[in-house]
Amino acid sequence: MSKLQEHSMKFLEDKNPVIVSNRGPVEFFREGGKIVMKRGAGGLVSTLLPVVERFSGVWVSSAMTLEDAEVAAGYPENRVPLPEDNPRFTVSFVIVDRERYESYYSVISNPLLWFVQHYMWNTPYAPEIDDKIYTAWDEGYVHVNRKFADRVVSEVERNEKNPLIMLQDYHLYLCPGLIKKKVGDVFLSQFIHIPWPQRDYFRILPEKMRESIINGLLSNTVLGFHIERYCSNFMECCGDLGYDVDAENGVVLNGDEKTFVRNYPISVDPDSIRRTATSDAFREKEDFVRKLKGDMFLIYRTDRADLSKNIIRGFRAYELFLREHPEFHGKVKFLATGKPTRQQIKEYRDYADSVKSTVDEINSIYGKSTWKPIEYIHRADYELVAAAFKNYDCLIVNPLADGMNIVPKEAALMNEKSGTVILSENAGCYEELAEYVIGVNPFDIRETADAIYRSITMNFDERKKLSDGLKLKVRERTIYHWINEQFDDFERLMK
Repeated sequence: MSKLQEHSMKFLEDKNPVIVSNRGPVEFFREGGKIVMKRGAGGLVSTLLPVVERFSGVWVSSAMTLEDAEVAAGYPENRVPLPEDNPRFTVSFVIVDRERYESYYSVISNPLLWFVQHYMWNTPYAPEIDDKIYTAWDEGYVHVNRKFADRVVSEVERNEKNPLIMLQDYHLYLCPGLIKKKVGDVFLSQFIHIPWPQRDYFRILPEKMRESIINGLLSNTVLGFHIERYCSNFMECCGDLGYDVDAENGVVLNGDEKTFVRNYPISVDPDSIRRTATSDAFREKEDFVRKLKGDMFLIYRTDRADLSKNIIRGFRAYELFLREHPEFHGKVKFLATGKPTRQQIKEYRDYADSVKSTVDEINSIYGKSTWKPIEYIHRADYELVAAAFKNYDCLIVNPLADGMNIVPKEAALMNEKSGTVILSENAGCYEELAEYVIGVNPFDIRETADAIYRSITMNFDERKKLSDGLKLKVRERTIYHWINEQFDDFERLMK
């Protein structure tokens, strides 16, 4: 199965695709006094945007920047046709008061829901579900979900074709229920890109919120997660709230309505990855990586500065390795690249500061005038990341929890050094890739340090066997399997 299947395209011919997500396929920003547009990064945009373009669909998303709102205000109902000179689809921007948006995004979505779904709360101390949280829920999260629902309903009503509404992720848990109240019998699907937690951890949320979230999600005909474990966790949470659950067939009953709970593991686009390695910018970054590496063994990681990525424990494991194996001083280099994220949230600012101070501490203890143990570049572009993917000897991906994490998949396809991958057992992709990686408990610094040593001392034949096996495994399933499998289910259930 490659690209979109022919019968998937036929299925879509009489449909009006409506993609709904907090972050849209494009972003506007100011550069040199002019407003310019850039396309959103990531597999979701690369996969779904061609569908929207081919069938003149619409993408409903938040106006996340001032420039988004400014551009949207120049068009009726904030509907921006793109590309401007020859429109093929529409971005329908949802604009809300900034204070309400911050409550929706920076109090409820992140950190409250994100921390619950990644098991990140330090529960003796946090969260404190106080009036601030309840107000942010009612005036922020509920309000913004209602605005999204209103916009989706207006998009459905303005088009005579059958709507194919595909909601994305945790920002919009209430949206399907609100849509259904206004439109009635409409096919809805939603894909959750992050883990779904076990029932006891989900109970951190007040019952009012849990009921609203589950009821909203059960307004979908199809609800997708990356792996089976998240499906099971979700259905157990439904059972806790009194819903009838058929776990064997992956069905939850909400009155007369059925929600089919399915797993669709997301992957990567090999063609897109190959194209990245042909640009002049990539070649320039590869020269930098090769000079940085020299004759040393290159360990690499790349992350947003998110607490769930477990960056500090990765560095502490490397520190333990250096302490116990001085014979490798000057022979190994740890390159780490990343980007700051959610810096409006205190926990994220504090974590980014802690990452930097940890790097500085390790470099000051073990560094020499001729050798710097860690090179940390916290604002990296994708060309640099891709150059590091091509040249690493060992990749570390050790999140506390992750819905999928496609970094090992991207990196494996691009790597030319028979590099090994140290992978957290709590990453969604671990179940798929376990045979060809060095698995670690992300909380276990000792085990991770030993994994680094194993990677460095592994013989070439074993390294090559793991690397080649990983490449084959990733090529077996691309991002187009992810979308085609959903369309197969949609077609079957819409008949």
